[in-house]
Amino acid sequence: MKRIVFSLFLLGLIAGSNTCMAAMSNSKIRKEARFLTDKMVHELNLSMIQYNDVYEINYDFVFSINHIMDDVVRGNSRALDRYYDNLDIRNDDLRWVLSERQYRRFLGIEYFYRPIYA
Repeated sequence: MKRIVFSLFLLGLIAGSNTCMAAMSNSKIRKEARFLTDKMVHELNLSMIQYNDVYEINYDFVFSINHIMDDVVRGNSRALDRYYDNLDIRNDDLRWVLSERQYRRFLGIEYFYRPIYA
């Protein structure tokens, strides 16, 4: 009986740690947001003020989709809806930061407009 209880305890511990490891750490989220922002600076010629604003927007986006990406990959419809809602918020926020010319260019570059494909 003790072995069964201990085995179930270990199984629960392993299952719990796997779900925790699926989410990105804060440093990984910062790296992803910084990488995307640096790419946008290069391609869209952002000013330093725009750089800071775009970084915050990208960070918020990556942070908000962090816990749903496994479900998005599996095709979960609710996760996909949340992903696209967050993507719409991000793109709308960028419209207020970028100039008209920069925003049109942003929309034309697929890997900026949809940085994480679902």
